[in-house]
Amino acid sequence: MISVFSNYLEPLQEACLICLTDDSKPSEIYDQLRIAYNQGSIGVANTTRLIAPITDDEDNYDIIEEVWRNKELQSWLQWVNQKITLCIGVESYQTLGVRLRIATTKLDKIDLPFRIGAKIHYYLCNNTWNEHRLVVNEDLPF
Repeated sequence: MISVFSNYLEPLQEACLICLTDDSKPSEIYDQLRIAYNQGSIGVANTTRLIAPITDDEDNYDIIEEVWRNKELQSWLQWVNQKITLCIGVESYQTLGVRLRIATTKLDKIDLPFRIGAKIHYYLCNNTWNEHRLVVNEDLPF
């Protein structure tokens, strides 16, 4: 199955730091992501994979540029990656929903252009729920 983090983990896989196959389940991908984070991979803490589109388009560049520019947004992103991204494979949808509401409240307090804040919120919610559905439905026979 394809997760937003499938391609992201390829360099770690090539360096033999983690073990994934093409048939890896989304929960296994998140297990490996947690292992990489616990081993000190700062790339996991700072990734924009959950708050931006997967494709390289204008939205992706706008969001990444804003993250680079805004220290508060960088801090918020690290919180999101620690409390939401790394927990997708283990937390219930209720817990993820509460954390998304907290993330939204924190995001509203950051001085951002409305257009960027709205895009970040949209992609965060959409990607989180899509990834959670992948994990929940990974063992279904159809």
